[in-house]
Amino acid sequence: MSTKGTLTREQAVAIVGEAAVARAEAANCEPTNRVGYNGAIQGDALIEWAGSAAGEDKDGTGCTVTAYYYTSQEEIDAAGDDLSNVDWTIAGYEVV
Repeated sequence: MSTKGTLTREQAVAIVGEAAVARAEAANCEPTNRVGYNGAIQGDALIEWAGSAAGEDKDGTGCTVTAYYYTSQEEIDAAGDDLSNVDWTIAGYEVV
């Protein structure tokens, strides 16, 4: 599996500012389906999730900042009906 979100938080903030990054971090993350909800089906050990927000880069051009998260199916299964029990640590950011 190739992961997305190779920017650090600091790099993303330098491009779009603190407010846009904070909005992406606060957005509900959803499975991207790029890897699939159950990554094991495609031979992937991890499931990719993302939360996004609109922003502007330092030149004023509209863009989207995305925070990427990766979980295992075991984490999702262990959380049961309460996904707030999953460790939602951001793996990286992307600005497009």
